[in-house]
Amino acid sequence: MIFSKPLYHVFRVKDHYSNKERILSEVSNRRRFLYRSTDSPSYISNTDWSKDDYNWFFKALSENDQLRYRTFISKKFGKQLLILDSWFNQYYAGSGSAHDVHDHEGCDLTTIYYVELLDRSLRTILKHPTTGKEISPNVKEGDIITFRSNVFHRSPPNFTNTCKTVISFNVSFA
Repeated sequence: MIFSKPLYHVFRVKDHYSNKERILSEVSNRRRFLYRSTDSPSYISNTDWSKDDYNWFFKALSENDQLRYRTFISKKFGKQLLILDSWFNQYYAGSGSAHDVHDHEGCDLTTIYYVELLDRSLRTILKHPTTGKEISPNVKEGDIITFRSNVFHRSPPNFTNTCKTVISFNVSFA
């Protein structure tokens, strides 16, 4: 087991506000498509979850924050990390877009960077692996949350008047 307590770790991106507009501009320039799952009620307004080898970890984070995050993970787990894949998801204001309960197989950790998160009701919800209780982590815009990849999680429907944009990446230990 990678960790039992706490269920997740939060990392604050120091350069977030200086990078936010650049990130959102890059998101708008990427190949985009609507994601609608056939076997669940998931509907994501905009995503590039196409596994096209575009590494958002390096594009979204400054070199300083990349180093800080790698050091953060190394100190928490005593291991170096390897970024496997990455993508963005956007949940447009008032769209009802959501991502149903899922986990991420084939990696050690799942990571979510909150680029836009003005309404706290849109935070990712984790399902505790032993109790089944839903947990809404204490995160805000500019935070990265990291948790075991086998922890089920979901993004609630966006009926707010704000957009939620996240960059996610899967991590394995080198």
